Amino acid sequence: MANANGSTFQEISKKNFRPLPCVVAPDPVRSAFRDLAGTWFDRLAGLCAENANLAALRDSLLPRLMSGELRIREAEKQVEEVV
Repeated sequence: MANANGSTFQEISKKNFRPLPCVVAPDPVRSAFRDLAGTWFDRLAGLCAENANLAALRDSLLPRLMSGELRIREAEKQVEEVV
């Protein structure tokens, strides 16, 4: 960090940053990464959506179950409808 300064945390100025070399992987490597990472990100997006659905289901069912307003069999039917 010879080009960095600052007392709270090290920072580098734009002037010192611009001439730094940047390594770019060859097209086949970037393509392979994109294929692999794209699959992971697609899976992650699906899991995030599923998590949101399950959280919404929990938030709607739990208070009604705890209050006795809703019985387990009724809740199971509602879960089957959503899932």
